[in-house]
Amino acid sequence: LDFKVKIVNEFLDGCGSTTLSKKYSIPNHSTIMEWVHTYQLRGVSGLRPRKGGQKYSGMFKAEVLNWRNQNMASFSETALHFNIPAGSTVCRWQQKYESLGIDGLRHEQDILLTMNKNVKHNSENHLSKEDELKQLKKENLMLRVENEFLKKVDALAQKKSKQKKSRK
Repeated sequence: LDFKVKIVNEFLDGCGSTTLSKKYSIPNHSTIMEWVHTYQLRGVSGLRPRKGGQKYSGMFKAEVLNWRNQNMASFSETALHFNIPAGSTVCRWQQKYESLGIDGLRHEQDILLTMNKNVKHNSENHLSKEDELKQLKKENLMLRVENEFLKKVDALAQKKSKQKKSRK
């Protein structure tokens, strides 16, 4: 923490990120920029080391990717906005979504728990109307988020295709 604060302060005092990365043997100057942006947004507490193994729900991941798409933000900007430790985390979510769909965003344990609950509820066949309604509402929201996300991805792909054609 002290090291990060020291580097952020040196940057804010006018020293460049490339100079600082060489001075302190930090492989990538963008790491310093992430620290600076995090510090400016969240203060010293944003630079504190986090406990590993943070778990995010599939719904949260879908919301993050949807926000990124709507705001045409980078992975790093999105991570900073949602207080996610690294842009690479958001990048992995994007890759999983593209290869596996909305189920790719769910944590494996969540999928297993859901499957076990569904098997249990189906075998006992006593899902209350209230629980069933909650489950359907949740599924409906996930499908709406997925649908909006796919529309945005399609629109961006068409826009990029038009830009490439106009350049030729």
